[in-house]
Amino acid sequence: MTITLYDIKESPHCRKVRLLAAELGIKLNTVVKDPRTLETRSSDFLAKNPNGRVPTLEENGLYLWESPAILKYLAAKVPERGLCGKDARTQALVDQWLFWWASGPEAAIDMLGWEMIIKPMVLNEPGKDPAVMNEAYARINRYLPVLDKQLESRDYVVGPLSVADFAIGPRFDRAPELLKFDVAPYKNIAAWLARLRARPYWQNA
Repeated sequence: MTITLYDIKESPHCRKVRLLAAELGIKLNTVVKDPRTLETRSSDFLAKNPNGRVPTLEENGLYLWESPAILKYLAAKVPERGLCGKDARTQALVDQWLFWWASGPEAAIDMLGWEMIIKPMVLNEPGKDPAVMNEAYARINRYLPVLDKQLESRDYVVGPLSVADFAIGPRFDRAPELLKFDVAPYKNIAAWLARLRARPYWQNA
């Protein structure tokens, strides 16, 4: 059965899905849907994802959106890899870090992206609201030490490689440079990122 990913290359959320699929050897039929040209606002696409956003996954009548849910779905297709956790404890830890990331640091990174990239470059609106950006930087600076501490004695976020690494890791490839926040002080994060980036598909997926 064909798995279709509605995708745009520039989206870090879409890239998470492509990276995990590459890790698992799952072939995706990627279909570009560019929000900048309103392709995600068509009635056909909104029937698949009422939020009008990518990534959206389609398989056999299932339309799945939100990248953490898509990551868990793909990982469940290859259960022997255990990327959602091989026992209840690890599964709970994976979910803990997925929820923590999405509601905390990633939300702050997305706030910066909206102010620094989306508003001025896509919506032609004034960006870089100081109050919003200061709040986002404060949240990032509060959360990154938590992740760095977690990686102090582990190769990956929960110990073994998991979907948590694919949810979190790709956001660090370009976001610090584009959005002007510093991860250099976090040596454990840097070592973890080096391990992820050494995977053979990481640069191309």
